[in-house]
Amino acid sequence: MRTRAAIIRLAVFLVVLAGLAVSVAVFGADAMRDWLNGAAESSWGPVAFVALYFLLVVFMLPGSLGTLAAGAVFGLWVGFGVAMVGATLGACAAFWIARSVGREGATALIEGRAETVDRLLEERGLVAITVLRLLPIVPFNALNYASGLSGLKFRDYAIGTVVGMAPGTFVVANVADRADDPMSPGFAAALATAALLVVASIFAARRLQSNIGVS
Repeated sequence: MRTRAAIIRLAVFLVVLAGLAVSVAVFGADAMRDWLNGAAESSWGPVAFVALYFLLVVFMLPGSLGTLAAGAVFGLWVGFGVAMVGATLGACAAFWIARSVGREGATALIEGRAETVDRLLEERGLVAITVLRLLPIVPFNALNYASGLSGLKFRDYAIGTVVGMAPGTFVVANVADRADDPMSPGFAAALATAALLVVASIFAARRLQSNIGVS
């Protein structure tokens, strides 16, 4: 009976997440950008921005919009800082929500099926989450909740999240900071750096994959 209840709770949780994902399309990027800009320009400034960024991540709204807004409003270094804090707090909250609500049900479902993968994440989670955060094709918000459902240790998750997303966050904030003059050498350099980061991230991820035995 307890196992069935856990699986039902997991199913409801996944339905709610799907609903949140659909809401992204309903609200649209423009509305989210307006919210972020309004928070940044309020009397609370960076604190309000971090709080809103945190909520956007928890509710599965695109975090890249927050980083772009942070760089555009606060500049490179402050923007990078507030984006990292907001994204990290939101990612950690999403992890614990999934862990508290759905982990028991996920464990019951994977029993005898994907236990090897789950155990691998538990034992070598730091490298695994760093690899996934480095890869630009892995959805940030989906990974937050999926990690909470897995056997990944929170310490490994938190450290891997910070290490893996820092390069991309820095580059996006840099591009946003210089976007007001798209013809400038600085903006061209920022775009070139972003392209190089994508290539370097994929290369680094492949190198790290060999450490955890993932083909």
